[in-house]
Amino acid sequence: MTHPSLTHTDLVRYTGVALLLVVGGIHLQQFEGPLRPVPTIGPLFVLNAVGAAALALVLAGVRGDLARLTALAGIAMTLGGLAALAITRVTVLFNYSEPTLRPAVTLAAVVEVITVAALSTLVLMDDDIQGATGASGSGRRPK
Repeated sequence: MTHPSLTHTDLVRYTGVALLLVVGGIHLQQFEGPLRPVPTIGPLFVLNAVGAAALALVLAGVRGDLARLTALAGIAMTLGGLAALAITRVTVLFNYSEPTLRPAVTLAAVVEVITVAALSTLVLMDDDIQGATGASGSGRRPK
């Protein structure tokens, strides 16, 4: 029995999985730390963590168009988090503002930008995301 080898697309997909888990972990840590008592924002951090974990789980288990769709959902969730952070830096969102760029906030922003880049790469990759090489053996999707 032969085992399929990992493709470049698989490596990018698994990188996206790991980054989504890191994003979720940072949000969960921030909820457990300073944001637990903050109404609305605290529970939204938990939802972000749960959503990131769910998307990571799905992304780890699917290929093809479902992987692309999951990556798009991850991009949307991550950009939503970045937009909310930007809003809280300049004004108030749900009665909360982020007065300083704490190290955890900076780390979260950096990881989220990298996550968007990795997931965008997955969406735009020309490799056959299903890992099959087809008749030509090129590993490329038909145009």
